[in-house]
Amino acid sequence: MLKYKEINWKHEKGYKIRKYDIFIDTIAASKTRKEQQAKIEKISLVAFLNKEQKKIFVSICRRLKRNDKNFYQNKNLHATLFGFGPLKEKDYERIQKRIQQFSRKKRGSKITITFDEVRPGTMYSENKTLMPLHGISNGTVIAVGDVVENEEFCNYSNQLGSFLLKDKNIQSILGANFRRKFPTVWCTLGYYNKQKQFKINNHLKYIFRQHDELNSNDFRFPITDISLVKSKYKNLRYPKLIKKIRI
Repeated sequence: MLKYKEINWKHEKGYKIRKYDIFIDTIAASKTRKEQQAKIEKISLVAFLNKEQKKIFVSICRRLKRNDKNFYQNKNLHATLFGFGPLKEKDYERIQKRIQQFSRKKRGSKITITFDEVRPGTMYSENKTLMPLHGISNGTVIAVGDVVENEEFCNYSNQLGSFLLKDKNIQSILGANFRRKFPTVWCTLGYYNKQKQFKINNHLKYIFRQHDELNSNDFRFPITDISLVKSKYKNLRYPKLIKKIRI
């Protein structure tokens, strides 16, 4: 079995961090497969990786594809600051202007994203407590970076979140407890386009174990801009750019 440490918020309405040791030996992608291909247009604020930054992940994805032809590689690799969900145009225009105000205040900030492992994505229980399930993955493959290595990025995101909610109209749109989903940085490299669950074989296990402790120098990327986009796909396939914002 593969062993990982999962980090998330303890409660939907709280900010206490919880850490879980999880073991994964099975991949069940049917729910994620439907989510990735959903047709509801949603708004996200993301930092896209550029062509040069994506190269190192593309080689990993090719190995996963050779191991299983049903692995789907995401083309628009990105780290998410916020997922806003489906919004009316007047609402995301207000959010866009507020983000631009914040970026002007913070202009010149030097921000990097660092990933420290590539692993199967976590499956959660259905009761919305962010409780990870042992033994089973949700079918995604993700690159993850902890909050220590990504202090600048996480601080920038958290400060932006607080700045957005100081606008009472935006708070009424997003909710007073709106925040980033996890206290980490993550990038979804792809997912298994399969209906049935399957066991992780020895070859796949070997690929993941080769990437469970990444060299930070190779996986540290400077971020110079963030993008507000809308897409009908969770993996931002065919994204429509609303606004690119320099940081």
